[in-house]
Amino acid sequence: APVFAEARYCARLPENNAAGALVLRVRAWDADWGQNERLRYRLGEGWVRGATLSSSLSVQAETG
Repeated sequence: APVFAEARYCARLPENNAAGALVLRVRAWDADWGQNERLRYRLGEGWVRGATLSSSLSVQAETG
């Protein structure tokens, strides 16, 4: 299973943050070899103040 650099990640955003601004960088690695060691990141669905997370945030799948 992948191992994350931190057990939990947390970020606070300033109001009116610029679109496309980096919010948080997540790091993980996998001990497997070859194709099985590649990781893909995604944002788990959740809600903040009546809106889905994915309506406000995105994740670069290859880099986290």
